[in-house]
Amino acid sequence: MNSTAILPFYLPFQGCAHQCVYCNQPLIVGAHDERGAWDSRLETLGAEPGREWEIAFYAGTFSALPRETMDACFDRVAPWLQCAHVRGVRVSTRPDRVSGDMLDYLKSRGVRTIELGVESFDDEVLRRAGRGHDARTAEDACERVRNHGFSLGVHLMTGLPGQNDASWRETVSRTAAIKPDLARIAPTLVLRGTPLEALFQRGRYTPQPLEEAIQQCAHGYARLRRAGVAIARVGLALSDERGDGSDKIVAGPWHPALRHEVESRLARQVIGQALLRARTSRACVNPKDYSIAIGSKKSNLAAWRESLSREVVIERGEEIPRHHFTINTGEPRPLFWSPDD
Repeated sequence: MNSTAILPFYLPFQGCAHQCVYCNQPLIVGAHDERGAWDSRLETLGAEPGREWEIAFYAGTFSALPRETMDACFDRVAPWLQCAHVRGVRVSTRPDRVSGDMLDYLKSRGVRTIELGVESFDDEVLRRAGRGHDARTAEDACERVRNHGFSLGVHLMTGLPGQNDASWRETVSRTAAIKPDLARIAPTLVLRGTPLEALFQRGRYTPQPLEEAIQQCAHGYARLRRAGVAIARVGLALSDERGDGSDKIVAGPWHPALRHEVESRLARQVIGQALLRARTSRACVNPKDYSIAIGSKKSNLAAWRESLSREVVIERGEEIPRHHFTINTGEPRPLFWSPDD
């Protein structure tokens, strides 16, 4: 799953019956339908024939589009689905728009992966976010998607209106029980042009502090990985040709490298605990995990210096598996284990 590259095509707001409080898809992915450029972008698939691909339809409620619109999308990409290195299509949609008949249709058109915007399993949070469905609908949709033989993706959000830490942990726990194939985790940001911006300006919504968002994302990241769920993304993809996307945000816990920060925070806790128990000051990681282990601006080294009252040395070892570490040349241990477990 992680090795498959995604070629995304965006249909902002198309198929959406209403706007959820946090959402402004045209702001994130562009306001215009760019189907005129799809053919040239599909040529990308031929440039790297040794790589496996999925073609994705994102940013709207795909399965709520008129059937003729979906047919037109599938027809455009159909010739490429005959290539051995193109594994199929993935779509993003809502939990209340995946009936059995719709799933049969999507299966017949080459869809392999369905990503559901679940966001939360708390009914009150879903109501205040304007989702238009409840948690049971989302759970039933996940089960239905899996029973139809699709790979299942789940989108989750921290910091939604009315959501507290207990609500978030319950959402993570219920997601882990479902065991989707992949998950995307993103803190709620106050984006320009959203109903949430109006609530924020009137003092009716307070965004999460960045530290709280990092801690909650870290809990979800580690808990879901432990359940065998691949983490496809942490944070929103806001960057474009104009910059990192921070200009699209009114307020909220934005970080330009949130996944790295979340992984570094988990590494800080799990390595620190191991060093304390082993009464040593050295750990070893794969060279590709070195920046994660020491933290941004060596923040983990500084935190260990304070908590352990000694300098810590992180060594590099090509023999260490990715996302693992060793202490005293012992067996590799998971680098992103939940500090709560």
